[in-house]
Amino acid sequence: MPTDTVPAGPPDAGGGAGGQLAGVIFDMDGVIVDSEPLSMSTITEMAAERGVQLEPALLHELTGVSLDRVMEAVGSRLGGSAGATGPAAGGVDPAALRRDYDARYLPRLRASAAPTPGLERLIAGLASAGVPMALASSSTLAEIGAVTGALGLGGVLRGVASGEEVTRSKPAPDVYLLAIERLGAGPAGVAAIEDSATGVAAAVAAGLVCVAVRTAVTHGHDLGQAALIVSSLDELDVAALERLVRRRP
Repeated sequence: MPTDTVPAGPPDAGGGAGGQLAGVIFDMDGVIVDSEPLSMSTITEMAAERGVQLEPALLHELTGVSLDRVMEAVGSRLGGSAGATGPAAGGVDPAALRRDYDARYLPRLRASAAPTPGLERLIAGLASAGVPMALASSSTLAEIGAVTGALGLGGVLRGVASGEEVTRSKPAPDVYLLAIERLGAGPAGVAAIEDSATGVAAAVAAGLVCVAVRTAVTHGHDLGQAALIVSSLDELDVAALERLVRRRP
């Protein structure tokens, strides 16, 4: 799929004087909640009901991008399927797919959302140290609300930024720039935690130090731009994030 254009350099730094950890911005899907398998199974279910089997490679490619782009890609695939009949024969309206997806996925997400291993300990440590936290996700505000409500994060996060609030989706830095603004700190001293190649690229383009969590869904992604790659949030704590910030050139 085509990617958005990313500016050549990060914005001017501010905050985080002396190499201190000035904030942490979490991605959502795959980082604070293991929602990606549920999302992909919902999309696969919708396509199968319309007579199309989506290839794993396509689903892998769509991980970490905005829902609008996912619906456009899936709608195009449904419309171009061989032997398609009914609506699929002439193409599928992404907006109609989106409504179907929301009706299925949001109730399932609210019912199944659970914190990823290590999240509660990491958040407690950051809160105890007075480190502000925010969230930057390609997901919609409705999806973010479902997850933060289920996990009880409403009073923990200083700011939330959704992909539907910005013009360009990840790997462009827009959603991270919005999260930085709402966090109330410049990018210097702020660490992002991501799980996808597009997310890591977005965080780095926004001028952040990025930690990548390699998940079962994104194990094949190129996460080489990340300053640190871990297998779960259990491997992170305040001290580890502070070391990354201090080591930054």
